[in-house]
This record gives sequence, C-alpha cells and structure tokens, in this order.
Amino acid sequence: MAPREQRSRRGSAGATAVALLALAAPFGFAAQDDGRLAPEEVKEIDRMLRRGELRDAFDILDEVLEEVPGDAAARTLRARARFERCEYEDALADAERAFRDALTVEPTPERPADRELLAETARRYAHMLVELGRAAEALTVLGEAGGSLIPEADSRDAWAVGRARLEAGDGEAADGLFRQGAEAPGPRTWQGFLARARCQRALGFFQRAARSLVEADKLATKDDGTEPDVLAELGDVYFEAYGEVDDAMSLQHLPSKQYREALTLHPDHEAARLGLFEIYRFNWALSRESPAELLKEALAARPLSIRALLASVSSDLDDGRLMYARRALDKLEEVAPARRDVRSERAALAWIEHDREGAEAILADLVAADPTDSRPERVVARHLNEIYRFQEALPFARRATERDGKDWLAWTEYGRALANTGAEDEAREAFAKAEHAAEGRQNAWRKNTARILGKISGEFTEHDAGEHTFVWLPDAEEILRTYLEPFYAEHRTGLAERYGHTPGPVRIEIFRRWSDFSVRSTGFAGFSALGVCFGPVVTAVSPLSELRGNFSWARTAYHEYTHVVHLSLSHNRCPRWITEGLATWEEEEKNPAWSRNMRGDLVNAYANEMVIPVRDLNRAFRGPRILFAYYQGGLLCRMLIEEYGFAPMIRLLLAFDKGRDLDQAFDEVFGLTPEEVDARFLAFVREKVEPLRIEPYWSPQRVLKKRLSLAKSAPEDPAERAAWAEDWLTVAWGYLQQEKRIDAEQALRVVQTAGELPPRGHFLKGELALVRTDLDEARASYARGLELGGEDYRVRMTLADLALADGDHETAEAHLLAAERAFPGIAAPMPSAELKLAELYAMRGDEEKSMEARIRWLAYNAGDVDVRLQVAKWLDGLGRHAESAELYREANEVDPFRRDLHRRWGIALAVLGRYEEALREFDVALKVPAELDAALIGGAHADVVIPEQFSELISAAEGHGLSRADWEALAPEILGRKARVLVELGRPEEARAAAEEALALDPDAGIAQEVLSGL
Repeated sequence: MAPREQRSRRGSAGATAVALLALAAPFGFAAQDDGRLAPEEVKEIDRMLRRGELRDAFDILDEVLEEVPGDAAARTLRARARFERCEYEDALADAERAFRDALTVEPTPERPADRELLAETARRYAHMLVELGRAAEALTVLGEAGGSLIPEADSRDAWAVGRARLEAGDGEAADGLFRQGAEAPGPRTWQGFLARARCQRALGFFQRAARSLVEADKLATKDDGTEPDVLAELGDVYFEAYGEVDDAMSLQHLPSKQYREALTLHPDHEAARLGLFEIYRFNWALSRESPAELLKEALAARPLSIRALLASVSSDLDDGRLMYARRALDKLEEVAPARRDVRSERAALAWIEHDREGAEAILADLVAADPTDSRPERVVARHLNEIYRFQEALPFARRATERDGKDWLAWTEYGRALANTGAEDEAREAFAKAEHAAEGRQNAWRKNTARILGKISGEFTEHDAGEHTFVWLPDAEEILRTYLEPFYAEHRTGLAERYGHTPGPVRIEIFRRWSDFSVRSTGFAGFSALGVCFGPVVTAVSPLSELRGNFSWARTAYHEYTHVVHLSLSHNRCPRWITEGLATWEEEEKNPAWSRNMRGDLVNAYANEMVIPVRDLNRAFRGPRILFAYYQGGLLCRMLIEEYGFAPMIRLLLAFDKGRDLDQAFDEVFGLTPEEVDARFLAFVREKVEPLRIEPYWSPQRVLKKRLSLAKSAPEDPAERAAWAEDWLTVAWGYLQQEKRIDAEQALRVVQTAGELPPRGHFLKGELALVRTDLDEARASYARGLELGGEDYRVRMTLADLALADGDHETAEAHLLAAERAFPGIAAPMPSAELKLAELYAMRGDEEKSMEARIRWLAYNAGDVDVRLQVAKWLDGLGRHAESAELYREANEVDPFRRDLHRRWGIALAVLGRYEEALREFDVALKVPAELDAALIGGAHADVVIPEQFSELISAAEGHGLSRADWEALAPEILGRKARVLVELGRPEEARAAAEEALALDPDAGIAQEVLSGL
C-alpha cells in the first residue's frame, strides 16, 4: 500500500477526515510525491488545531512524520499541537527540526512556496520561544530566516519580529516593526489581517484593529468558517478599547459576546476563556459565571498553560491564597523562568511576604534589561491595591508612571492608591493623566471612580472632627453630625483599648445614593454591602439612601471602624476573611440584634457540603457568595474566640502583619493547619444548624450527584435502608424545589418501596398535595409527619395559614408557636412566625401578646424602624420608658430624620431624668428638615426629591404619616418640652426663650405657658 493511501485510510477512521479544500493553505506549497502532506491536508490539519481537535491531528501527524521525517510542514503542525498540550520541550524540538529542515531549501523568486514554508516555521518557532521567555533566542531564529521574512510586506512577519523585539526589551524597534505590520499590504488572508490587527492594537490603533479583525472574519467565513482566534482577538480589542463602560457604544461592542462565540467553535479556546475570566475579575457586577470556575476550566484543559498559570498566580495573590500562588509560580519558573511577567509576579509575591530586598532585586534586574518597561512595578502596585495595601502600593505605582508616562494603567493604579489613602484631589489628577495617556482607551472603573471623586469635591462638605473627617451632603450635616461624630469618637476609644492599638486619622464618606457609595467603594454600581473600609478611608451608605428605614447606620459604622483598627494594626496585611469575620463577630457582640441572621443560608450550605474552606474564603468575597462569606467569616472567628479566647485573634492579625501566610499564621497562633480548622468549623456549624428544623434548599448539583449514586432497590440492612430512603427523599425534595413535580413524585414512589415513609416523606407528600390544591391530603400528610416526630418550619407555617383560612385561630396559634420554636427569628424572604403571631394576637385584641411577639422578632432584626417605633409607643403607654428609650435609640440608628421619633425619645428620656439627652433630642426634632422627614414625605427617598415638587409630594403622602400641618404643629410642643428640660437643668433664661418661641408659634401652647408661669 502506498504511504498516502495508508494515511487516508487511517485518517478516515478518526473523528475528522482530511478535507480537500480549494483555497490556498497557510503554507501554500505544491503537493509532493514523496509522502509529504499536500496543501489541502496541511490546511485541514491546521483547521483541526484551531478547533482544538488535537487527538485526531496527532494521529495523522505522527504517522506522516514516521514515514517522512523531513516534512517540515507536518513537523511544524505537530510542534503547534505539542505546544497546545503544554509539551514544551517536545514542541521546541519539533519546531527547531522543522525550521532546520526548511532552511535546507534555498528559496528563490521562482519558488515562493519554499519562502513561505521557511517563514512559517521561523514564525512558529520564534513564537514558542517568546512564549517561554526566550526572546533573544527567538530573534536569533528570525535572523537566520533572513530574506524569507519581509515585515514591510507581510503583517505576520512584522508581528513575529516586533513581539520578539518587545519582549527582548527593545520597545523602540518593536514599535517600528508594528508600524510596518499595521501598514503592510499582505497577505490578504484572515491570518494576515489578524496579524495586522495585532500590530495596530500594539500601537493603540483600536478602531483600525477592529476593522482589520472584521475583515479577517469575513475572509475566514468565506474559507473554513468563523475563526475562534479572530473572535477572541476582537474581544480583547473591545475590552481594552471600551473598558466595560456603561454606554451605548460599549454595549454594541461587548467582548463577552465575542469570547462566548469563540467557545462555541472551540470549547477549550484558552484566549476566549481567559478573556471572560479577566472581564469578570475586572467587573464583578457583570459576572454571569464564577471567574474561579473559568480559570479552573482553563487549567483543566491545559494544566501547564503559561497564560492560565499567570492568571492563577495573579488572582491567588489578589485573594490572599499565597500557597497556591507559590505553587503556580513554581510551575511557571520550570517552563518559562525568564518571562518578564513571571518575574514580576515573583517580585509581587516577595514583597507581599515581606521579602523586600528580594522583590527589589528582581525589579532592579527587570529595569536593567528594559528601563522603559513600567509593567513590573505596575504589577506590584496593582496587587498591593487589590489586597488593600494602598500605602505600600503608592511608591510602586509612582515609579511606574515615572518610568513610562504613557502607561495609563500605571496612572490608574496610582490614582487608586491615592484615593484610598485619602488624597482624593491628587487621585483625580492621576485619573486625568490616566485618561490622557490612554489615548481613547476607556476604563469603567477609572471613569466611574473619577466621576464620584469629582462629585464629592463639588457637592459634598467636609466636617473636621479631630481624628475624623466626615464628608456628606450639606442638607443632612447637622443631624448626622449630632450622632455620627460622638458615635465614631466613642468607638474609636473603645476599640483602641480592646485591640491595644490606636489608628491614625480617618476620613468617613457618607453617600446619599447607594450607587454612588458602590462606585466609590468598588468602581461599579450594585455592590451589596453598606460600608467599606480602605484603612484610613471609610465609605458608608447614608440613612437617607434608597434603603432608608431598613438598615442600621450604627451597625455599619461600628463594623467598618473595627476594620480601621484591624487594618491599621496589621498595616492592611491581613486576609479579608479575618477582618470581615472579626468585624461581623464584633457587631454581634456589641448588639445581638446586629446578627447577620443568615442561618437559613447556613443550613443550605451545610446540607449541600458548600461551607467554604478557609483557604477559599477570601476568594468568596469576589463572587456571588460574598454575603455568605461575611457571615461565615464571623462564625469562624466566633468559633476560634470561643475555643481560644480573644487575645489569639490579635496575635493572628500581628502574624499576618509579619508576612505570615495562612498556614504559617494558623500554626503559629493555634497550632493548626487550615484543613484542621475546616474540620472543627464543620463540627461547629453542625451544632448551629441542628436545632433549626427546616428542609434545606438542595442545589441541583447535589441532587444530581446523589441521584447518580443511588440504587433503585432498597438495601436489606435496616440502617442502610433508612439512609437510602433519606437520600432518595433528598432527591425528591430537590426535584420539587426545581419545579420538577413529576420527577419528585417518581422519586417519592421509590422511597415508598422501603415501607413507612419517614417524616420528611410525609411532609413532601403534603407539599405535592398542596401543589395539586388537595388541602385535605396536605393536612393529613403534614399531620402524619408531625405525629412521627418530624418538625419543619414551612410545614408549621403552612398549617397555620390553612387554620387561619378556616377561622381556627387557636390551631393557627399553636402552629405559629411551634414554627417559632423550629426556627426563631427567621429572615426574609421567609415569612416571620413572630410577625404572623403579632397579627393574629392583634386580630384577637390581645395587644400585649402582639407586642411581645414583635419584641422577640426585633431581637433578630436590627434594621426595621417602623416595628421599633410601634413597640416603643406601646411601651410608653405602659410607663416602661427605659425600654421605650432603648427602642427609640435603635430606631434612631436606622433613621434619624424623623421629627416625631426625636420628640417621643426626648419625652421618654425626660421622664427618666436624663435631661441632657432629652434636650439633645428636642433640639434635633426641631432641626429635622421637612424635606427629609420620612413621616412627612411618606417614605419618599430624599435623594430623588425635586424641591419644586415637594408640595405635591407632601400632598400625595397624606395618610402615610404626618400631614404638613400636623408636622408643623409639633414645633410648639417640642419647644415647650425643651423649655421644661432646661428648667430641670437650671438654665432658666434659655427655658424662657424656648417657651416664648413656642408661644409665638402657638399662643395656646400649654406646656410653654406652664413653664413661663413657673419661672
């Protein structure tokens, strides 16, 4: 059998047959009669490599090279395949052999195919060397290729030589070559236009690069179809040019769309997958997928990928996963030790770990090799910014800008470090320089942050309070200053004493709009937190924000100020999970009602084996589980403090300050590994969730995994049979929660083959009956489950609703009380048993029990102002003013812009003889601007109130709170009460003035008359 016939037969047995296509192959040489690949075969294998069909390509190429070892085209293709499989040494061996074989053919004008073959082997070999950090060797290879490379005529040659020059430290020569490539007339193939676009992008010509890529796509579509490489490059261009800014132009040029389309053509296309990873790391608000999962997939496809490992090192450094960063760097240094970006990451790790001499030595070597390259110092600055070590980032960012004044990314990092150390005027100047240097490149983070800093400068006022500088809108200043200034001062002293450390001055910025807070804190809108601490700068949401009346500003302030102490104590060097965890623990210690109350999420996480390992906890703050990360961090700190005491937590912070990583810090302070901490924490969580009786929400992944592991027949052993039934019930519950009723019913029938259903099975039967609106069967099934000893919050709440529908209040009460025992103080979106009880008791006219139920609910919920005021007024009626005063204080910590709140609080304080505090409240009541009083404007948010529409707003709000007339009528009474308190304080002249002011407003003001008559 002839060699070519044998090869075709073997190829047809693979997944992909060799296609005979009409258009010119990348190499363009004529078919040979000596067994070498024909042009159409070269083209098809090239396509297979571009689509990720490596196995089929290898089968063909191995066979060809076994028969014809000197086939340079086939060997270059195999070198590419081996490089894709990260078999770097074998790839280089093949690439070198292909290049040497191609050199043996003397190219002539009459034989252009030979020139193209030599040029292609040189380009491919040089590309691999550059990727491995061996740019000098790449230049030697390209030099040997001689006249076969024509940069002024062929964009591919210009890109290959220019990139090698750039990585070798000759940026000026590289720019010249890129300019040649940007203007080169050929080749007029998609590969030629792709190379031209890369040269244009390197020069910052993004519109031209995009046009070249569009042309490349058109040519590719006419040939083999849309090319993943072209799409990924276009995505990169869009990302760099438009920077995810939120405008019409950017929305028309979404990089994610290009990356996703590339992945449909090549499911493991690395550039596309890592492009998505970079977007989602850059802009967490747009994340459709977990960046960590995207990176995991990239590394699964190519475990020794240089690009993926660099992304892994970078993200691990940003997330404080130093052990993983070291491992990835070690792998990189095995395959590409001389790459500048690899060495830059090593310098960043060295600095983070306090090896300052080592870091500076690496940077000095990099500067010596290329004094104009600002990237190494910028990389170090970026990592330090990401881990909130802004003060340390400043000199590196400054040095980067000095090394290359056109490095807009360096100016951006410099602005970030300045802004978050409190130098906001200088930060705005840096961002302006970044924008100028960017030459049209957009950047959403930079644009958003600069806009907010400009808004702060133009619209906000500053209040200097010694060690604290407050920044807020002027109309709210007087009220906020009354409470925030002493609050921060008090807790600065208390926390400093607790931690044995006093921080430096702090800038505290209070934002009316939640989106403004989010942008100032993260660069993007949509951040779910209420406060952020950068160390010497704290940002927080105003009680007048869109969330008005639903969160405690005091809790936020306390939480963030603990960060001030933690970060100052550790010089911003502690992992995020520990400072967030300690702050979360601290807030609950300060006030149990400040609990995060995410016990339902804890139940689900434990049931689904999704409690976050401590090594991964930092990373969770960048993803969709950020709120749970706060909560888990708090629980983890609680466990450690309960077992070891508080002092070791301070030692843990100090260990991180000394440069210890997670393993070293845990070993030094607790004598434990992170894995041992995880094991203890799981036991701690189990104790927390065991008393809570509620069916978890089962994740689809958990349900599928369990379903695939289960047999359809029940085991004979009784214990195994019971476990089998419970596992099948988990599958059935999961199906129902996914609204797969038929699958749930089928799974339940499997369980029934084992005999009597467990309580969960009867509860599930009840749920299925409820879906069918068979209320009698639902009641019977729920009752049977309870009779067998089962308990479940949702079951009790459903039975209570059914009883209420029947008018059976006594049964409803019993079920609601049982629900409260099953899960007291459950958080939204679940209905509250306590509040349902309160409504039921109110319907029955039992006000005492109604209010007591509300009080029990308030113990778990710090952010509800209306319920607190409702209960406080009831307590006042009973003369329980000490209790009501506490509720008024807590209500004020939610919304201090309510005249009636301060009036009532002042009355309670006066009755208790706390006259100075009462005087403060009456004064504040008189100062609350009408435009900001929630009771007056019916809950309308002050940040959207247009002054000329205020009268209409008030009119529309009638019935929701106070009328304008009623609101104004409070002033004479408040002045009279103020006068009375001033008398008690021995200040008669001030009392007289207050009483006279009251009578000027209302001649019949009784309290004022009484005060004057007594003076």
